[in-house]
Amino acid sequence: MAIDSTSDKLARGSAMAGGAIATALIETLFDKGTLTLEESRTVRDRALRNVGFHHRADGAHEAAEIITRLMRGRFSADRETP
Repeated sequence: MAIDSTSDKLARGSAMAGGAIATALIETLFDKGTLTLEESRTVRDRALRNVGFHHRADGAHEAAEIITRLMRGRFSADRETP
């Protein structure tokens, strides 16, 4: 059995694309003033909570780590409201 099967690559690629699009959308809405900093954080927090519901699923731990890293980025709680 191949370690990187076509279906595995497709699943990882789909997950990466979805995450990239969602992150870009949040950033764009924030930049336009449609989402406040607090609302942007709420989206991120809800995403982390939703991943938690599926904590036993393959990739859930990795997804939670990625979302947690976003918490330290542009929408960090340490960042001052513009």
